[in-house]
Amino acid sequence: MRIFNKRNSIPVLGLLLSMLALLSSCEQNKYEPNTNVAPGGGTVTTYKSYTLTSATGATVYGRVVFYKYSSSVTLVEMGLYNTTSGTTYASSIYQGKLAESSATVLKPLGSISGATGEFSGSKFYTINEAGFYDKLASYSANVKIMAGTAMVASGNIGINATPVAQSQ
Repeated sequence: MRIFNKRNSIPVLGLLLSMLALLSSCEQNKYEPNTNVAPGGGTVTTYKSYTLTSATGATVYGRVVFYKYSSSVTLVEMGLYNTTSGTTYASSIYQGKLAESSATVLKPLGSISGATGEFSGSKFYTINEAGFYDKLASYSANVKIMAGTAMVASGNIGINATPVAQSQ
């Protein structure tokens, strides 16, 4: 008597493979993402904010805020009003007081989107220079916002202006 023949071995083989697949499959748990932040995580509390006023004939104004992220990283945030959608504005830190009209750029900052009035690439521009924030109060500098070659807003920073808001 033959137990295995071609006719009945194919269904039996199929049944064995199905049972093997069923028994070897993994149960997958779907976990929800943990969106909680560690205590103090993501919070920057030391900052200095300066006013940017409209240049003659322009209506753009706002603030520039410097945050101390660490001893070697300073974050810069820009908030401008009355910008024109579709226009990109250049921003830089210049040497000296605004009244001196210096053309010497100390730090080019990021471009600003006319649609949002904020930096185009991300919320913050990062200055990776040890001690920049700690020395900010002693800098003789100003910030200028340019649309092409025309200045649309500006403001003194450092020793040339008192911050309009700050937290140490």
